[in-house]
Amino acid sequence: MALSEQAILQLLEEHHINYIVRKHEPIFTVAQGKALGLPNVQAAVKSLLLTDDKHQSYYLVVLPLDKRLDLKELRVKIGSRRLTMASSQELMQLLGLIPGAVTPFGLLQDKEHRVQAFFDAELKENTIATHLDSNTATVWLHCHKLVHLLEAKGHKSTYLPL
Repeated sequence: MALSEQAILQLLEEHHINYIVRKHEPIFTVAQGKALGLPNVQAAVKSLLLTDDKHQSYYLVVLPLDKRLDLKELRVKIGSRRLTMASSQELMQLLGLIPGAVTPFGLLQDKEHRVQAFFDAELKENTIATHLDSNTATVWLHCHKLVHLLEAKGHKSTYLPL
């Protein structure tokens, strides 16, 4: 299982990261999130767990909700084999998460550091909104502060133009 919401918020406090949290009913789609009327919805990001065709390398890609990811272009940029979405079993095994609740905070569950993180370069100086440990709470925080937290916990993150 993923770190609890309480554990994640405690980490944010320990690292002096400002944030806002909103609890809500489960969100599985962008449309559901918009329908709830959450504030600053344009800050929402999507997180995708990808794997190569041999299921040996894993990548968490974080990008704005309205941006489409070109897997062929990403493959070239990161020097990977053919990319595909990881299975729900891989998502649970690596990050302790379920489909519809993927979040960069899942990297904190990856004790073996098997998953490489890539953030869209345009997010670097922005506030982003992402799930905490499930799809029933959203947190708004500065992207580069999140990246620094992940790096402090041993998870190298790279900004890429996506």
